Amino acid sequence: MPVFFLPSTREEDELAAYLMQRRDEPCWLCKRETRKTCGGYMCWECQATKPIWAAHIDAISKAEYERKALAYVGPCLSCAKRLVAGGFECVTCRAEWTA
Repeated sequence: MPVFFLPSTREEDELAAYLMQRRDEPCWLCKRETRKTCGGYMCWECQATKPIWAAHIDAISKAEYERKALAYVGPCLSCAKRLVAGGFECVTCRAEWTA
C-alpha cells in the first residue's frame, strides 16, 4: 500500500533535523512547555500569530541593515574597486542592480 506525504514547506525542511533531535523542548518563541504541540518546534498560539511577529522581525532586520549600511565605510562589496561611505555598493553597482 503506498504512503502519501503532504508537501512540506522550506521552513519545515530546514528545521527537520532539529525536530528529530529534541521533542521535549518548549516552544522556541514563548518558551512554554504546556502549550507545546507534539513533535513541533512551536506551539499553536505562536504559529497562529506568525504573520504578526514575522512582519516585526522583517522590519527590525531591514532597519538594522540600513543602519549598518549607513555606518559602512570601505570598499564596494560588489566590485571592490571604489571606496564607498554610507552604503555597501558604489553608485555604478547599485545602478546595475536596479536596472
